[in-house]
Amino acid sequence: MALLSLKLFAAGLFLSQFSQAGTLPDYSQPELLARAHYKSTYQLPPSSFLNNTSPVINNKGEVAFKVMAVNGTTDQALWLKTQHDSAGKIIYVAASDKFVTDPGINDLGQVTYSPFNDGFSDGLFVFDSRTAKSEMKVSGPDNKISYFGFAQTFTDGTAVFRGLTSEGDRGFYEMTSSLSNFAMEGKTSFGVAASYLFSPAMNEAKQWAFKVRHGGNGEWGDDRPDRIYLLTPVANGHDVQIIAEDNKANAASPFSGFGNSLGLAKNGLVVFVGHDHQGKKSLIVYESGQLTTVVSEGKGGISELELFAPKINSYGVIAFRAKNEKGLRGIYIASKQGVKRLIGEGDSIPSDLGDANIISDRNFPGFAGNLDLNESNELVFACVLIDSAGKKIWGDAVYKLAPKKP
Repeated sequence: MALLSLKLFAAGLFLSQFSQAGTLPDYSQPELLARAHYKSTYQLPPSSFLNNTSPVINNKGEVAFKVMAVNGTTDQALWLKTQHDSAGKIIYVAASDKFVTDPGINDLGQVTYSPFNDGFSDGLFVFDSRTAKSEMKVSGPDNKISYFGFAQTFTDGTAVFRGLTSEGDRGFYEMTSSLSNFAMEGKTSFGVAASYLFSPAMNEAKQWAFKVRHGGNGEWGDDRPDRIYLLTPVANGHDVQIIAEDNKANAASPFSGFGNSLGLAKNGLVVFVGHDHQGKKSLIVYESGQLTTVVSEGKGGISELELFAPKINSYGVIAFRAKNEKGLRGIYIASKQGVKRLIGEGDSIPSDLGDANIISDRNFPGFAGNLDLNESNELVFACVLIDSAGKKIWGDAVYKLAPKKP
């Protein structure tokens, strides 16, 4: 890979605190997309179950997610609701001896997924909602890839993913007319050996953002230095920017570490979780060579940022999970204009069975998995419902939140 440019933005030089002035969008009532419970379901086949669900949404408001068990079996499945559907539907059911990855979805309504079992993957597949057919993009056995993670297909047909080889090494891959690999654990990437490649985020501009732990093969300890990179495609390779590094990579850094996952907008904005030297976490936005602190624990009603991927769009709106001063989990949005809690544990929420609440139990999370955000500030999330009297659990549910129309 030709690395035409290597740029380092020293993480202490550009940190600034955002202004609390201004407002964020107001949202309509949450829209129930699906609910699963052993006694009844909504927009799912009977006897279907959800668990740790991470729904995804495209810029047309179309939503997909993984179903843990469907139709009274233990078979995993994928659910999709397009802009042309009055109700969502199951589009794929894995073989009884296989699992299926969380899906990705693009603006053509194409859903990317991979069936797998222990140590083996069939490959990377794309379901096209326009034809209701799936095709294989990458063969697992032919390429010695045992797991396809964080996979998505761009609207030009390019597929990208983090692959796990049969030898147990993670690498970043891109499939166009042929499969290419531009980073691999245990090898030198970006001029420094990478011991671990963390969860990447990719966009339609074919940029990649991710955290790297540097070191030799298997050197995964917390004593190793971490950096966050943004890669932008150029002729014959990538323009490589180190947008943040911890104090083990640079003693002058204000960061003692980073979260393992991050968000990337289609215009190149990056949001990540930075840990200061006291262990406090903040949401940091990278834009045009500058790092801005947008949310910090202990401020704006946030007591703790949860360990789930924050999402950001091109307007600088961030969606994330966090706990408030009472320790209750919630769904939040933020930008340079402020922070807003949208909904949380114990709050009322509409359901197909009537008024419900998001369960509030310190030993039982009310939210599940990652949330997602699109360019229209629409969000999708999964939660656990309980009746308004607080006596009966009504199951796991997936909701969409949309801004109020002017």
